[in-house]
Amino acid sequence: MASLRIVNRLVCRGFVVLTLLLVFFNECIVYYLAQSSWQPIDCKLDNCTRLLLIADPQILGNSYDRSSHSPLARYDSDRYLQKTFERAVSFTQPHIIVFLGDLLDEGNIATSQEYKQYVRRFKRIYQNKKLSNRVHVPGDNDIGGENGDYISNSNQRRFENEFMSEDLFDYDNRIRFFKINRMLLDFTNPDRDHNAERLRIGVSHAPLLIGGGPLLRAIISDLDPHIIFTGHWHESRIFIYPSTKVINFYENSVRHFDLKALKEQEHSYLEIMVPTCSYRMGKSKIGMGYAVLENYNLSYTVLWQPNRFILLFSYVFWGLFVVCGAVVYKMMTRCPFRVAKRQTLFNRVSTIPQF
Repeated sequence: MASLRIVNRLVCRGFVVLTLLLVFFNECIVYYLAQSSWQPIDCKLDNCTRLLLIADPQILGNSYDRSSHSPLARYDSDRYLQKTFERAVSFTQPHIIVFLGDLLDEGNIATSQEYKQYVRRFKRIYQNKKLSNRVHVPGDNDIGGENGDYISNSNQRRFENEFMSEDLFDYDNRIRFFKINRMLLDFTNPDRDHNAERLRIGVSHAPLLIGGGPLLRAIISDLDPHIIFTGHWHESRIFIYPSTKVINFYENSVRHFDLKALKEQEHSYLEIMVPTCSYRMGKSKIGMGYAVLENYNLSYTVLWQPNRFILLFSYVFWGLFVVCGAVVYKMMTRCPFRVAKRQTLFNRVSTIPQF
């Protein structure tokens, strides 16, 4: 019996050690493994500007999911977004962070109290005191507008008050950002007289170049952007207008563009769609955009993140394996001894002398 207790203790400790190793791998090591595939972009000039592009984090709300495990889902999603953001900031050391809409999942339907709670969570996830240069554009989940939904003035105002009140417009007198709202068919252009002196970047939640229409014509005429960054589709793509050329960009490489030549020689416009950074969107490929500007030269890559769903499924499978293994082990270790006890008792009775 003493030897059985020792074996039981060793088996239990083995399961505990393997469980801790699995947790350590899923919660720590896997993020560094993902980072090992990221491509660095070295700055060659003094006026180098690094952009970290974040699309569709969609902080989970309280209304769409009211299941018993929804608090755990919100916690895990927030923690994942925070950890991947911290790794991306450490790797890129960006000068500017650009949020490309759908910051909140239920911003368009949230009450005032819920909205404040969601905003606090968002700012806690993406807090970094050293990174004050930020640009935010609203998405349809922030203010409404998807599939023709009504966009209320109150939704617009509270998004602007919480996120856009201190947004960057010009950076270092070289780069100018234009916020484009496709849902409202509107864009900002407060200083058009000096647009030509700066590299012009359009930022929009929804894609623009493939949609056409009067908004695109107005953007080309009034803003004449060198590059447009968008999100919304949760995909990683590159559009070149007017050639209708679409490039699916899912490799771990760096793309280089001469923005000046693209505009002046090829008379084309470039739009880069940044994939979602949230595993809750159901995409197998998730990440953040990383762009480096040196004069009119653009280098772009995607910082691909680990698929959290696979890691969560590994916990489920491991839990089932532990339970099944424990049941089988108990059956294998206890049943033979019970049989042996009955046989010993039978032998003792059978050896009693008969008179």
